[in-house]
Amino acid sequence: MNYASTFVLFLTLLIFTAGCDVFKQEEEREIIASVKEHQLYLDELTAVLPANVSSEDSLNFATGFIESWATQMLLLDKAELNLPADEKNVQNQLEEYRRSLIIYKYQRQLIRQRLDTNVTEAQIEEYYNNNKDNFELQDNIARATMVTLDKDSKDVEKVKKWMRSDKEKNREKLEEFCMQHARSYHLNDQQWVPFEGLIQQLPKTSYLNLNYFSAYRFAQVSDSTAHYLLNIKEIKYKNSVSPIEFEKQNIRNILLNQRKLELIRKLEKDILDEATSKNEFQIVQQ
Repeated sequence: MNYASTFVLFLTLLIFTAGCDVFKQEEEREIIASVKEHQLYLDELTAVLPANVSSEDSLNFATGFIESWATQMLLLDKAELNLPADEKNVQNQLEEYRRSLIIYKYQRQLIRQRLDTNVTEAQIEEYYNNNKDNFELQDNIARATMVTLDKDSKDVEKVKKWMRSDKEKNREKLEEFCMQHARSYHLNDQQWVPFEGLIQQLPKTSYLNLNYFSAYRFAQVSDSTAHYLLNIKEIKYKNSVSPIEFEKQNIRNILLNQRKLELIRKLEKDILDEATSKNEFQIVQQ
């Protein structure tokens, strides 16, 4: 039996038997791998082994984990050897990271417990009206309806009529028809969508562009498989003020983030005030 086969068998047996004796003393820990002065123990490996996987998958995971551990230890040795002493002294950085991580987890827990996530339409509208200059469109957007029909459809003219109509009964007819017969459709003309996204759904032509739809709001184009009907209700142009409907989710996120920051600031002030009132905090004058 060669070395690789022996190692695989040894590793398999160790994984299989790991956990059979969970009461081993520290001095009885089994070494699974070593590199230079570093040792990897079996319990360290079994602690990270995924549960409910096959023996083959466990073996593959273990082999990869051991090789990764060995690489890290070798890199550590190289770093210890080549870095100057001041570069290797990371105790302060580790402690700062530990403090920041613990505080972050506590703040996140506090936010989950106390944050008011209800954002009203009035609050969204107020923020939008007070900050319109911050809502500049980065791309052209449009309100539109779009219907795709099979090439052999006999209902193209009827659908065109319904799409151009503002009558509620025609809108209902269009929706009912599309649900049964259209290849695809978008009928929510109150929703702002990227203009380029609409154009990309049409067969490529030389004339169906922003200039065309600024003058002619309806277009019909066909290819070998389908008819494409697009009715543009309104266009908002790049660099103009974005409509509030397009920004509602963005504003909601902004308002929630402001509340999070305010909650954290209040927490910091309250705990400092409490410590001061209890004489637990003082500035010692030199």
